[in-house]
Amino acid sequence: NLPYFSRQAELRGEVSAFMVAFINIYVLFILTGVIIAFIIAGYLTSPLKMLAQKISRTSLGSMNEKIDWTRNDEVGRLVAEYNRMLDELQDSVEKLAASERESAWREMARQVAHEIKNPLTPMKLSIQYLGKSWDEGAPDWDQRLKRFITAMVEQIDSLSSIATEFSDFAKMPLPVNERLELNEVIH
Repeated sequence: NLPYFSRQAELRGEVSAFMVAFINIYVLFILTGVIIAFIIAGYLTSPLKMLAQKISRTSLGSMNEKIDWTRNDEVGRLVAEYNRMLDELQDSVEKLAASERESAWREMARQVAHEIKNPLTPMKLSIQYLGKSWDEGAPDWDQRLKRFITAMVEQIDSLSSIATEFSDFAKMPLPVNERLELNEVIH
């Protein structure tokens, strides 16, 4: 500092030029570090972003894609867990569909059984009444037999109708494709 004692203004100029250059170099280093940090962060988080996208596209009814990941790292464990959950989800969907089908058939069977029992009760009562008339030797036996036959035919027709309706229900109708002019429908 002694040689510059007489030239203090020049000393201040050199110090301030040094400080400006020093700050500029540090700003350049900081900006370079920030850019490198963003690049590294993007590289490190890209597998997680890909996993997040796959998870957000996962839905119950559709076919979900599994993720291929060859490395056995933290992300690899997440991917393996995601793939396992997809398998469990698919199994659950299949079990739910089977359960719904089974429940529908159970309800249908319950209704058909109920409809079959309705005609059976009058049939049983008619047979018992006819048997009692036979045992007692009823004078109007022929009329009672004719009424019995008529009632039995009606009940058998009812049972046949129930069986036919159930059989028709089990057959799904064939699709009928037709052309449709949307402009006409809209107008």
